[in-house]
Amino acid sequence: MSPISMELIHMNANLPVKLAELAEDKPDEALNILVAWGEGTKTLRVLWKEVNDALENETA
Repeated sequence: MSPISMELIHMNANLPVKLAELAEDKPDEALNILVAWGEGTKTLRVLWKEVNDALENETA
């Protein structure tokens, strides 16, 4: 078994924080990402990109 990358550990640890930030202004989008994470329908990298993209669009 190969070791887990530190990047993935960081994403996994910080995704809930990012989702909480997103939920303040875009609760539906945050919930959709959370459901995809819980159901395992998207990879962690995809979820991380989606939540960060949504947060960037929020401030733009």
